[in-house]
Amino acid sequence: KRAAFSSTNFENILTWQTEADIPPGTVFDVQYKQYGEKSWLNKRECQSITKPFCNLTCETENITEHYYARVRA
Repeated sequence: KRAAFSSTNFENILTWQTEADIPPGTVFDVQYKQYGEKSWLNKRECQSITKPFCNLTCETENITEHYYARVRA
């Protein structure tokens, strides 16, 4: 829940919070898309991860565009 981009030192990191009662071994999949696009794209390095963050800097490098991201447990 509460997924949000955090930009520090020119890096765009997607972070999210997990529920307190999340089962051990829960993994996350991250997807992103540019505003106006219909298809979500998988962030290959952030599939089946256990950490609550994902670096989307390369995928969101155009500062004049708007981006969306989502996380699935």
